[in-house]
Amino acid sequence: MLRRYYLFRAMAAVGFIAPVFALFVLRDLSYAAYGALSALYSLLLVGGEVPTGYVADRLGRRDTLVASKVALAASLFGFLAVDSFGSYLVVYVVWGVGMALTSGTGSAWLYEVLESTVGGEEFTRVRGRGNAVARWSAAVTTILGSILYTADPRYPFIAAGTPMLAGAGVVATLPRIEQFETGAGGPEPREAVALLRDRIARPPLRSFVLFVALLFAIAGAGNQYIQPAAVAVADDVAIEGLPLVGGALDTVRGALGSVAVADVDATAATGLGPLYASFAVVGAGLSYYADRVERAVGLRGALVGVAAVLTVTFLAPLAVPVAAVAAFYASQGVAHLLRPMVEAHVNDHTGDAGRATVLSAVSMVLGLARTPFVVLAGLAAGAWGPVAAFGALAGLFVALAVPLALLGSPFASGQSESGAAAAQ
Repeated sequence: MLRRYYLFRAMAAVGFIAPVFALFVLRDLSYAAYGALSALYSLLLVGGEVPTGYVADRLGRRDTLVASKVALAASLFGFLAVDSFGSYLVVYVVWGVGMALTSGTGSAWLYEVLESTVGGEEFTRVRGRGNAVARWSAAVTTILGSILYTADPRYPFIAAGTPMLAGAGVVATLPRIEQFETGAGGPEPREAVALLRDRIARPPLRSFVLFVALLFAIAGAGNQYIQPAAVAVADDVAIEGLPLVGGALDTVRGALGSVAVADVDATAATGLGPLYASFAVVGAGLSYYADRVERAVGLRGALVGVAAVLTVTFLAPLAVPVAAVAAFYASQGVAHLLRPMVEAHVNDHTGDAGRATVLSAVSMVLGLARTPFVVLAGLAAGAWGPVAAFGALAGLFVALAVPLALLGSPFASGQSESGAAAAQ
């Protein structure tokens, strides 16, 4: 089962579009419009998380995962036809629905499968390994995606949508959790509301979820502006002179021969492929060793350490623009390191019956928190350039994190560790 799970994670990685997505959208739209779409996407997640988690609890988690991959594939292919804000909005909606269907459902399904086989305490390790597989897959596909983009901006979306659709077939072969595949496992609507009130709106998860949401929102908003900021920083760099970029181009040109992409020239967009490949490699390592980091410093230590690193690296480019490279790695690494720990912590404080509903509610909070940050970053990028967006995000993070920490510790119950051992 785990081999198929890891295969599914590899096929669902959208590395082909990762290094060029913002550049693709900004061909047609302004920074403000791009920020607005990112905010609307976050709101779609907010509106869809709990209903889709509830659907998964009531109608079946595995089948919900299949539907999510089909929706994501449809949105990727939909980008082939966009040419206006309205058309972008449509594909963003489909993408948002696909993401909402998978966010809490995938974690709930995996936790239940592991709990019924090798034990729920293995969640952080297996989830981290799965994230690492996805990152390794992305490391391979990002370089090719940036080169394909130079040949034709639509090619990366075709390349990403095809394995995503095939991945839906792999998901369909994964085991079901019978309690949650018959329609009898999930709570009734009134029970679901009470469950969310008990789990999310009260200690010990309330302060924890708010702090994590703030941290993830800063990192997620920063990710939206890596591509334009990287191009701005690299304006004077000879892209093809970089060994990894030039070598990748030579390899692709030799392999593809007369195909049109073989004749592409190196640009700043081409250089984003190796950059994002390095993000993927670093993210894979962080995810793979997330359980060891958790055992070494605890969840509290990981959250505090990541918050400090994120703040410093986001502020540094205001003084030294090239330091934005460190901000890129910090913003990319946050979710890969912390998400397995965070999901394990939430799972440990959630009962079986409404697990997907609660996890989707947590994802909903993360999406809601992200919305104002992407709007602020868009305004800052439009006024002072994309590098300034990182400084604006850091300032807002400090302004909100300090009073939040004073009002209530993320570990009000006294727990400083995630995972099954700490929960017992």
